[in-house]
Amino acid sequence: MKKIKARLLKARSIVSIKTYKRPMLFVIMLMVLINIIILCVAAVIALFIDDSYSGFIDAFANGSLKWLLTPNAVLDIENPNTLFLAAIVLVVGMVLFSGTIIALTTNLIKEYFQKKKSGSGKIFLSNHIVILNWNNKVPELVADLLNVEDADVTLMILADVEKEYAEKQIFNAVYKMGKSSKELSNLNVLVKKGDPLVASDLSDISIEEAITVIIMNKGTYEEVTKDMSKSDLNVIKTILNIGRIDFNNNPPIVAEIKRIETKEKIFTMARVVETLKGHTLLPICFDRRLGQIIAQTIIHNLMEDVYLSLFSFEGSEVYNLKNTTFEECLNRYSDAVPLARNGEDLFVLSLDNKKMHKTSNAEIEVKSLKTIHFQEVTNQEVYLIGKNNKLEFIQSAFNEYKQLYNTDFSSKWISDNEIDSFIDEINESHNPITIVLLSDENQIDDSLDANVINSLIYLEGRITRKDVNIIVELLDPKNDSIIKDFNINNTIISNKIISLLLSKLALIEDTGSFYESLLTFSIDGDEDDQEIIIKKANEMFNEKFPLQFSNKKSFIVSTYESFQKKIIPFGYFRDNVLHILSEELHKNEDFKIQETDFIVLMKI
Repeated sequence: MKKIKARLLKARSIVSIKTYKRPMLFVIMLMVLINIIILCVAAVIALFIDDSYSGFIDAFANGSLKWLLTPNAVLDIENPNTLFLAAIVLVVGMVLFSGTIIALTTNLIKEYFQKKKSGSGKIFLSNHIVILNWNNKVPELVADLLNVEDADVTLMILADVEKEYAEKQIFNAVYKMGKSSKELSNLNVLVKKGDPLVASDLSDISIEEAITVIIMNKGTYEEVTKDMSKSDLNVIKTILNIGRIDFNNNPPIVAEIKRIETKEKIFTMARVVETLKGHTLLPICFDRRLGQIIAQTIIHNLMEDVYLSLFSFEGSEVYNLKNTTFEECLNRYSDAVPLARNGEDLFVLSLDNKKMHKTSNAEIEVKSLKTIHFQEVTNQEVYLIGKNNKLEFIQSAFNEYKQLYNTDFSSKWISDNEIDSFIDEINESHNPITIVLLSDENQIDDSLDANVINSLIYLEGRITRKDVNIIVELLDPKNDSIIKDFNINNTIISNKIISLLLSKLALIEDTGSFYESLLTFSIDGDEDDQEIIIKKANEMFNEKFPLQFSNKKSFIVSTYESFQKKIIPFGYFRDNVLHILSEELHKNEDFKIQETDFIVLMKI
């Protein structure tokens, strides 16, 4: 008896496990079994009440089974008892079998739509861009990719984020750029909730077919060990996890990191970990880059607009032009401006990868211009309020600038306890003063930039001088319009700059060294090369304005030659609007430079 009971319990356990693992299959099999039992019982009954059947098989095949599958067959039955039995079989079969099948089919369709809506299940993709992890920079990154010329760009986001929330944030970023949801349809954006550390989730997004992999930083700063934050640890683990994947397109793996020490750790992994040796790893410490950009924006007014233009896919981009000299590009290429040498190649500014190869045999009129020797040095008093991970990089960039130019430029960080006395000092001073408010990046998303807004209210209520230059760093782009009515001269939206730069490094990978040099003050030699300079036209040229040229290239080459080939112009500001010079440079048309224009130059 105990053995029978044990076997029954084991059978029940097996049934329970199978039911839990495949509930739909179990229900279908149970309904089929019940219907077979009903049909067998009906066949036995038919044998007793109708003499026309020769046996059980006949009663089952030509009786109960036929009534269930062919309802019209009941109309040919003459025996009233058999007709009643057939009607019962038909009704019970319709309820138990047909009804169950309809319900299960409906449920399958519902589950299918729920899966697609939630982004779960396997997605078959090829030649797509993969973003792993989510932070508040991702929407800006996606929005910028709308400007990529290739209409077939597919973007797959795998992160611990709800699909509906992510899509809403992306739509908001798109609308802020003045784009429409119709334009977003040109970019296939797919969001799947999952964990990049789980191999099955990576397989579900066809990661092996990706052309670019971008690993975003979760932004948690708490340290888990020496020189490593929790978010950087997650990036390292993600890199190690995808290192095992056999990619078909050898995509660059761009990783956003918070600490500069993590960069060396990743390069060490690339040398010693066997599964990573065949991959292209690009760890980028964006806090360092942003610190340099903020420092240069403080030193050179309007600088942020130039960086946003260079980093964005809207308009012209920086490309690597193979086997071309500086002079050859200046003389022959009609849609590219050389910015820096790269061994035997050139970094050039052009509208797209195809147009940068366009050439022209048109002669270029080179004018000898009377120039004014100008200094890039600026003597400022800069005060930093607020503290975040970029502060040390801003101060480092200031120190490099002071060492390079031997200037009286000074900077100081003001703690919360010193703000009141600081305000009293600047109200009594008459020196030019710049105040930079840094945003606290450790806040949760809906509280980002709270300290900046609070500081603005406090400072504006107490500073009596009207000539104080206030520069604000924001993390959330949505807050830009909110603070516009304060007395602010410039707003730096950190997350937007990071997103743009990240997309550039990911999709145009061989330009990484250009941006590395661009964002660093070089103090190895006497002068800093590959530096952007913005100067007013009347501070550069001792000529009668407006300066007139036969085309854009004439202005570019004339300026280049007149300044002994040490600088090259690639844009200008007129009425605070940036115009980039990179298209139809040889076109025969009058080109004028006004006295009040600000010329954007690259130092060579």
